Amino acid sequence: MVPTQQILLFGVVGVITTVVDFAVFNLLTGRPFRWPRIPANLISVAVAMAWSFLANWFLVFQPDGDAWLIRAWRFLVTTAFSAFVLQTVILHVTTNYWQWPANVALAFARRLWPGHEWNEDMISRNACKVLAVSGGLIWNFFWYKFFVYAD
Repeated sequence: MVPTQQILLFGVVGVITTVVDFAVFNLLTGRPFRWPRIPANLISVAVAMAWSFLANWFLVFQPDGDAWLIRAWRFLVTTAFSAFVLQTVILHVTTNYWQWPANVALAFARRLWPGHEWNEDMISRNACKVLAVSGGLIWNFFWYKFFVYAD
């Protein structure tokens, strides 16, 4: 596969993975379930991780040989740390201690669409989730490049 195609596919898989993550997260934290953010994040990330592994394996990297088990293990360890530890810490901190990003997101939404009745909790939880996912994406890019798929 041409490197440009691989990068494009990796980006497409990443976007779909993020959509899956946010969709499950919002389904669980919104009505009717109203789960707390941390457990909902753990479930949404697990679903997104499963999709990401399969999509990257079959669509993006398509590795040959019998090293698939090692790569799968590396993927799981790297992605699990990112998703379950790094993202959980960022989500916890931005939900409970550093609420400035959520407040900025709400102020931005109000300024962009004045007069609209905003669901503050929805904006807050998604602003926090965006920061958590962003931290995870940076982590994953470097670890995938130099550890998971490195030869």
